[in-house]
Amino acid sequence: MTNNTMDAKVQALLALPEVRAAMQRIDSMIEAVVADTIRITEVEAPPFMEDERAALVAEMMRSIGLDGVHVDAAKNAVGILPAAGEHARQGEALLLAAHIDTVFPAGTDVKVRREGDILRAPGAGDNSSSVAAMLGVARLLLEGGFELPREVIFSGDAGEEGLGDLSGMKALMKTYGQRVRHVLPVDGGVGAVIHAGVGSRRLRVTTHSPGGHSYGAFGVPSAIHALGRMIAGIADIEVPKRPKTTYTVGVIGGGTSVNTIAGEAHMLVDMRSESADELARLEHKVRRAIDDGAKRGEVTYDIEVVGDRPAGSIPLESELPQMILAVNRALGIASYAEASSTDANVPLGMGIPAVTIGIKSGGDAHRATDYVEISSFAPGMKAVLLSILMAVGYKDN
Repeated sequence: MTNNTMDAKVQALLALPEVRAAMQRIDSMIEAVVADTIRITEVEAPPFMEDERAALVAEMMRSIGLDGVHVDAAKNAVGILPAAGEHARQGEALLLAAHIDTVFPAGTDVKVRREGDILRAPGAGDNSSSVAAMLGVARLLLEGGFELPREVIFSGDAGEEGLGDLSGMKALMKTYGQRVRHVLPVDGGVGAVIHAGVGSRRLRVTTHSPGGHSYGAFGVPSAIHALGRMIAGIADIEVPKRPKTTYTVGVIGGGTSVNTIAGEAHMLVDMRSESADELARLEHKVRRAIDDGAKRGEVTYDIEVVGDRPAGSIPLESELPQMILAVNRALGIASYAEASSTDANVPLGMGIPAVTIGIKSGGDAHRATDYVEISSFAPGMKAVLLSILMAVGYKDN
């Protein structure tokens, strides 16, 4: 489908009375989205502890009027807008998911501060505001009487951050993958068109030795020294610039005191690539460096895979990204296409078209100063509303 055809379809949608009314309604509901953002943000959702926030999001879905609202075993809040009307198509659902988890540990002060156009708090921008705005769009579709020809599944999903390893999206795709046609994760900034998923593998490496007193047992292998040899070997690995491939040893630990030969040490290794093949080659090199370091350091070791995010992509020229680009053009939103590691990785790795889109603007993600700009909600919500209508083929008979 050409750009001109896509642009014409968006303009046809914008000419519909119900769409015009929904666009006007967005401008008048921003304070409600602000209130929902604050409400969600101020319920903690540390890694692997999303239960309370999931329950809150499910409660909000029920109040909107979504069907089949529940929290699944992976701590995803799920609600469904069924297909309706004489042109309803079954088995071709659209899935929207905005992750509810944060990177911040339990006990973090999550009180939201409003500073003019800014809402600031840990997790306010990443990703509570996306959840609130997505639910606002769901409300518009229900209250506006839209009869969508395809089912839309909405989820506030868990386990997107860090060692959560996309567990929420993996569970969603296991449950709904057979009936999903397109996936639109909602995360990041307005204008984002993330059509390529950066794959990652994460290893926890633990070294073991007898240990002993630093003076009396001198000469006994040290788990920490061996770990250092491993890290030095990893640091010497060369990787391609295209496709972009990276690695880092992000966490190290071990030992008991300054005058003790360490009996145990550990590290967390992160490896990423836009290419599944390059990621596999990198992991082979990393494992070889680990084995060489263990042999030289005369220790034993264990490796545990603690993260596995599949790589995958769809061409920017393909249908779903072109829909999003056409929507952004119609609304005067500057688009930026890129590869990233998001919930889209899972469907992309399964061969299901997916694009991660943004619904707000902000900054300082993963910092205590995380913030979102209130003025970005209106254009972001309009873009997501139109993206949904394009993806389900509204009035496209």
